[in-house]
Amino acid sequence: MHTLTLVLIALLALAARTVQLRLRFAAWESLWRFGSGPFTVELRRHAEMARLGADSLEFPQPREFRVLSLRVGGIPVWSQVAIVSLPAAVDERIDHVPATEFDPLFDRHFRLSWPHQRMRLAARAH
Repeated sequence: MHTLTLVLIALLALAARTVQLRLRFAAWESLWRFGSGPFTVELRRHAEMARLGADSLEFPQPREFRVLSLRVGGIPVWSQVAIVSLPAAVDERIDHVPATEFDPLFDRHFRLSWPHQRMRLAARAH
C-alpha cells in the first residue's frame, strides 16, 4: 500500500511540474527545436522589465531570459535558464527586441545558431 502511495505521489508531482513549466514558458517565443522520436530539445526566449530576487537595483531592469529544455514524450524532464541584462536604452522597446540583437551575450548553447553548429561538427567528424 505504501509503495502505491509513493508512486502516485511521484506521478502527481511530475504532472504538476509539467503543467507548471508549460504554463510558465508557453507564451515565450520558440527559437529552435530539434530531436528525434520522443526526445526533443527546445530553446525559448522572453524579454521583459524584471527585478531578480537578490537584485540590488531598486527598479526593474530590461532583461532577456532564455530556457533550454529537454522533453521526453512532451514532458519536460530537464531545463536550464540563462538571463542577460540588457542596456537601459532597451526599456522603451522591450516588447520588440529581436532575438538576434543580443544573441552573442548568451553562452554558446543558448544561442540561435547552436543546433546548426552541432550538426556541422557532427558532419565534419565523419
